Order: sequence, then C-alpha cells, then structure tokens
Amino acid sequence: MIGTSAKSALLLGTLILLSGCKTLNLMQDKKEESLQEQLKSYQSVVRWGYPGQAYNFLRKDIAEKTPVPENLANISVTNYKVIRQPAPAGENKATQTAIIGYIFDDRQVEKSLTDQQLWEYDPETQGWSRINPIPEYR
Repeated sequence: MIGTSAKSALLLGTLILLSGCKTLNLMQDKKEESLQEQLKSYQSVVRWGYPGQAYNFLRKDIAEKTPVPENLANISVTNYKVIRQPAPAGENKATQTAIIGYIFDDRQVEKSLTDQQLWEYDPETQGWSRINPIPEYR
C-alpha cells in the first residue's frame, strides 16, 4: 500500500505537470493570437493603405537591405483574399498565402499576384515579422 505522504507527493507531482502543460498552452495561445493580429494588420495595411507599408512588417535586418520599389505610389489594391490560412512551418515560423488584386492607377488594368508569406516569431519581442520578400507589383 502506498502511504499518505507518497499519495500526496504523487498528487502534487501530477498537479505540477498539469499546471506546466497549462502554462505551455497559454504561451502557445498568446503566440497564435499574436500571429493572427499581425496577419490582420498586414492585410489591412496592404488592402487599405499604401502597399509600400508592407515593408514595415519585414524583420529588421531584412528590411534594412530591402529597398521599397518606387512604383508603389501608382498602385491601388482592389482585393486581398487569403487562400491558404496560417499554418505552422516550424517551431517559430508560420506561412499564409493570399491573392492580391491591384491596378496601376495610370493604366487601369486589373492584375493579381500570389503573396506566399513566411512569418517568424521572436520570443524576445513576442512579435511576428515577415522573413521572405514582398512580391513585386508588375
């Protein structure tokens, strides 16, 4: 028979393990919530703002060596549709794919591009940054 102190220790150990799992789940939930907020913000900026603002979502080191194309002032985005929902792509990475419809203001011809996004989570800042190039509007 197991003594009372052994039962208490077993119960305490189980509770510690369960609370650890709960903490991990909460951390994961916050990380996923943060990704959803970042993707929503990115979509809003691309869809309703100036497409060049998408470059603000690049990881800092990538943004520093990536020039913003000059032709973006001539672009109006007409549609932004997520065709592949966010999915994990590693421990701290996620992908999402969207189709972006746009026109060149001086030509009024509608075009579209596929935006295959790769995002990375930074545990220090607890934020997400895009780590692959922004597609070109041609």
